[in-house]
Amino acid sequence: MVKKIKKTQIFRHIIQLIMFVLSPGLFILAFSELKSIYTMIIKGNFNFITAFPTLIEFTTVIIATVFLGRFFCGWVCAFGTYNDFLYLLSKKVFKINFKVNEEVDKVLKYVKYVVLLLLVIVVWTMGSKVLDTTSPWDAFAQITNFPQVLFDYTIGVALLLLITIGALFVERFFCRYLCPLGAVFNILSKIGILKIKKPSDKCGKCRLCTNNCSMGLSLYKVESVCGGDCINCFKCIEACPRSNTKINVLGENVNPELASGVAIAAMVGLYAVNNLGASAVANSGLATASTTSTSTSSTSQKYKDGTYTGTGTGFHGATTEMSVTIKNNKITKVETVSNGDTPDFYARAESTITSEIISNQSTSVDTVSGATYTSEGIINATQEALKKAEVGSSATNTTTTPTASTDDKSTNTANTATTANTYKDGTYTGSGSGFHGGTTQMSVTIKDNKITKVETVSNGDTPDFYARAESTIISQIVSTQSTTVDTVSGATYSSEGIISATQEALSKAKA
Repeated sequence: MVKKIKKTQIFRHIIQLIMFVLSPGLFILAFSELKSIYTMIIKGNFNFITAFPTLIEFTTVIIATVFLGRFFCGWVCAFGTYNDFLYLLSKKVFKINFKVNEEVDKVLKYVKYVVLLLLVIVVWTMGSKVLDTTSPWDAFAQITNFPQVLFDYTIGVALLLLITIGALFVERFFCRYLCPLGAVFNILSKIGILKIKKPSDKCGKCRLCTNNCSMGLSLYKVESVCGGDCINCFKCIEACPRSNTKINVLGENVNPELASGVAIAAMVGLYAVNNLGASAVANSGLATASTTSTSTSSTSQKYKDGTYTGTGTGFHGATTEMSVTIKNNKITKVETVSNGDTPDFYARAESTITSEIISNQSTSVDTVSGATYTSEGIINATQEALKKAEVGSSATNTTTTPTASTDDKSTNTANTATTANTYKDGTYTGSGSGFHGGTTQMSVTIKDNKITKVETVSNGDTPDFYARAESTIISQIVSTQSTTVDTVSGATYSSEGIISATQEALSKAKA
């Protein structure tokens, strides 16, 4: 008998591999954003519009999960992909055929709710730092830098090893029994519009759908499944020899390739829309408006108005320099002046930490999971800046590069007389190391204390990767007036070469 080609599974594995390479830390980023929502709620300072720019990933995933089910878990999550391919390896190469007893499996699936509850109580509510060095998903998110991860997350790596062993014997071991984010999705996905329908009158004693279920669901006992532990992998659809198992959306049976393609496209589109919305919120100033609207008349003067800078130590001892703007005794802006941190980790931490500092009017904020040391660098630099701003401090104000639009210049005219220039006018060059060690040389033009032009002088990088990164990185640097920009997915090393070269050029331009 010729085996049927499982087109949906081939498509799924391709998507999984792409997301594994492009966004290995998406799971921990979404989970850390859920933590941010919870901590803001219990502190009584949650404002969705204010927080939205720092909640893009979780917002995207949760909306998609509520309406379409757990496609994120089955198709996108890198930690789920890791579990899938470990089990595939054990089954095809090592010929391991271990099965968990059905009743034992049911009981073990409640463990993930215990894990979630412990995290909420011990870490999120009580503020324990136990996960700072013991989190297996933090270790996984940074595994590309294994020597440092092994040193910083020794217990986390040990737990990751145990999860790896479990995944070799039980399909989706972590997802079934331990995933705290999966516990949340399990509850919220049950109201979705997508169901897997399986009229049992045609099944007889067949157990193929159950035997092929990634999450070990007893499908032979039910007529349909909507969300819950189902991760929409659709293995049951392709395993059914009678084509009895169907995907049903709003009462209509649909093709599995079409359903999965639409779901993935919807997530990508939703992510793009959320990014545009977050940019609009950030640019409109709504994020700071809510924190500055409260009256300060009865507040004792703690800080002097002005802009102050401070430095802190981030990942691998990298120096982070932050500027803090004080107005009417309030922290109104926290920005990066420069950083030598790893761009991926820094981007993960920056927006969340700075937003929480402004929202809380305090540096007593949680670090971002997966970017703990980077977060601490930002927090420490901000603390040093705030110490200079304190009433009674002898430190003098320093003002960073203005980023106001032309329309706003009139409001800043009074302050420019005392503003210290960050950069000297002129054109400066710097070099950095890109893909496969290729040297990138960039020129940066400064005029009126502004970065007006960033150009490539030469590069020994791979042309395809470099072209993918160049225009995006340069435009972001000029528009944000900062080298703290996201790398381009699929051209990370080329992006880092451009950023490093620009940073070196700017260091020569400093006044």
